[in-house]
Amino acid sequence: MAIMCPKWLRRTPQPAGIRGTSDKFHQHLWLEPSVLEHIAAFRQAGRYSTEAGGQLFGMVSIDEVRVIIATGPYRGDERGRFHYRSNPKAAQREITKQAKNGLIYLGEWHTHAEDNPSASESDKDTMKRLLQCSKLNVNTLLMLIVGRITELDGFYLCSVGPSTLDMWVLE
Repeated sequence: MAIMCPKWLRRTPQPAGIRGTSDKFHQHLWLEPSVLEHIAAFRQAGRYSTEAGGQLFGMVSIDEVRVIIATGPYRGDERGRFHYRSNPKAAQREITKQAKNGLIYLGEWHTHAEDNPSASESDKDTMKRLLQCSKLNVNTLLMLIVGRITELDGFYLCSVGPSTLDMWVLE
């Protein structure tokens, strides 16, 4: 006779977080499972899926950058198969809301219709403009690009500074 576990006791496996390291920073980076769940819902898996994106929020300590919340996409975003532009008013409302909750704006995320994503020149230029035009509590912004595959190779993560782009190694 087999003993069956009641349905209410069975746990659905939760996605694990992702840790990142960089030889340019003394901190490590942590992407919370809830962030990964949120962005996974917008992965460009279908032939006609459009790019999606939003903002990344979290906390920074002496030894860690912790990404706790990913937001977006928003009504009014410009979305196409190979381009994305966040609705600036909606994004600013979210930045203000998360700041009231004690979280720092850390950067941007968006999807690409490729297995192993990389930043386009347009992506890099957009991030540099955000750095120049924003009042920030950090000196670099994260740029997370989410590809079609779910393994680590399906993520591209870097920190964008005024004249630098530094990669994070994800594990």
